Amino acid sequence: MWFMAQVSCFTAIRLFLKWNAFEKLPVDKESAISWAELADVLRGDVALITRIGQILVAHGILKHVASGRVAHTHFSKLLLIPAERAIIELGFDVHAQSWMCMPKYFDHFGLVDPNDSRQTSMAFGEGRLGSTPFDIIYADEERRKAFIACLTVNARQNPALGKYDLDWVIKQADQSPSRALVVDVGGGDGRALMAMFKAWPNLARHRCVLEDLSEVIGEVRHAADPDLAGVQMVPADFNKEQPIKGALLYYIRQCLHNHPDDKCVALLQVLARAMAPDSRLLIVEALLDDPATTHQAALDLMMMGIAGRERTLANFEEILDKAGLRITQVLQTHELSATIECMLT
Repeated sequence: MWFMAQVSCFTAIRLFLKWNAFEKLPVDKESAISWAELADVLRGDVALITRIGQILVAHGILKHVASGRVAHTHFSKLLLIPAERAIIELGFDVHAQSWMCMPKYFDHFGLVDPNDSRQTSMAFGEGRLGSTPFDIIYADEERRKAFIACLTVNARQNPALGKYDLDWVIKQADQSPSRALVVDVGGGDGRALMAMFKAWPNLARHRCVLEDLSEVIGEVRHAADPDLAGVQMVPADFNKEQPIKGALLYYIRQCLHNHPDDKCVALLQVLARAMAPDSRLLIVEALLDDPATTHQAALDLMMMGIAGRERTLANFEEILDKAGLRITQVLQTHELSATIECMLT
């Protein structure tokens, strides 16, 4: 029964977020609100608000103060932060829904590991087979905003380089004046590069490259973030030829887990063809233990819903070997993030 209790808590949190109910609770430590008062503010039925709210009290999300009166807890106050609530919203509306339809999905497709981004359980549950996960997320404005907010949280929780040291790049820069120093492949809004510049102020920005799809690069240029001043911004599709050849360091962060093995091998081969003999590739991803922890296994199931996967070290070695690459260093940052350095075989 414990698993049903966890699902009920997840559902109750999502409902209170949907109704903006947490914002209606007084935030000072000494104040509380009755279910009747909350229902009145929300213009909802007292019985409904009480029944959903009691789940949150039972799980310690809200604090029982007196009969029929509740107050905030530390956790519920976190859900007032847009980026934090976005994790719940995206998790419930997208990932949990893809899990719920998995029994019927595998009835339909058979017991085959998902490997097609247009035939996912997410698309199956939405009745949109043929659409990619990003098509589905970006088609709904609420989901799109939640997804972008989650990227902010993810960037904060998963350092761009972890324990990796870029000193060697700075030292070698003068010896290779014509080469790009760092190429951030699929780098989005450039957060990883900004983190590198903050940690290594001597890293020459004009020799660093931010790559992503043309529409993303257009948005970054329009935003004109001063922390990216001088950075080369290059529209590029990582499925096609890498435009920057022989860079000292190619960097790809939390991208491979979105794709099945064959797609990852193809992507890595594109990078390998652009690398010089002394170039290095940094992959920042979760690195699954064997056996996986509960959090790692849950993350992998999330990725299964979009035909992606999290990988063990052996899994990475296999796809890298097929792409003509070898692992030269592994640095574990925390349970859900590691930095893997690679070179040509």
